[in-house]
Amino acid sequence: MLHSVLEHSGTYEVRVHYLHGPELPAGSQGPLTELVERQGGKMSFVHVPDELCAGLPATGFTRKATWYRIFVPDLLPQLDRILFLDADLLAVDSLGPLWETDVSTHYLAAVTNVFQADHLFRAAELDFSWPQEYFNAGVMLLNLELMRREGCSEALREYGVAHAQDLMFRDQDALNVVLAGRRLQLHPRWNSMNSFEAFPWSAYVFGVRGVDEARRNPAIRHFEGPSSNKPWHRACRFSLRELYFEHRRHTPWPEVEMEGDPGQPASLARRLARRARRLVSA
Repeated sequence: MLHSVLEHSGTYEVRVHYLHGPELPAGSQGPLTELVERQGGKMSFVHVPDELCAGLPATGFTRKATWYRIFVPDLLPQLDRILFLDADLLAVDSLGPLWETDVSTHYLAAVTNVFQADHLFRAAELDFSWPQEYFNAGVMLLNLELMRREGCSEALREYGVAHAQDLMFRDQDALNVVLAGRRLQLHPRWNSMNSFEAFPWSAYVFGVRGVDEARRNPAIRHFEGPSSNKPWHRACRFSLRELYFEHRRHTPWPEVEMEGDPGQPASLARRLARRARRLVSA
């Protein structure tokens, strides 16, 4: 992810603020810093103490690190805005236009999430009138100054602790409940997700033209979802997967230890597409 962002930085200076817990190996900081600085960027490491996540649900797939982003306004008090990026995505174009987006009256800018069919109920459970009001938190341009002024980090933490047993999508649910009312909707090319390929009803969310533009000309390609959705999993057959390996070769860790059973290279994308067609025809 870092290599792809830096490769497409153009005239922009990229300053990376790497959120991490106490488990980050000390030996990895040097190679990461060298990678970023070699491409003209600047690197800083932001330690997130475990006590900040006390009481928040942190077991299973997402674990505690997914909550780090709710604390960014307070962890980086010197910044007025920041572009938050998940680690399972790639920049395919310059992020300059996204960075220049005016969010002066919004908490954040983000792309609407596309739910799989059996999760469409989740938006209603969180009191959203329409699923389209719910955004994906993998790419967020955050107005840190406004969020600090209005106490958003504490509101997010309180909501997460109070609803720890009810959060289906962990911090993403909390971010939506607390912030979605002042979210600027972004064009889907700024977070072109696997769901755009797996679920035909993406066209109802963004329009046929919007989904087509996002798939043909993504600025950010996001491999969201469980492990078999990731490019380093043998079952992954989603588009632009090969870019992951190209960028990986230019990092200090060029060798990829693939996940998944090598004897069963089933394609999750094809299975999801078949299920989606059955749901649509029904």
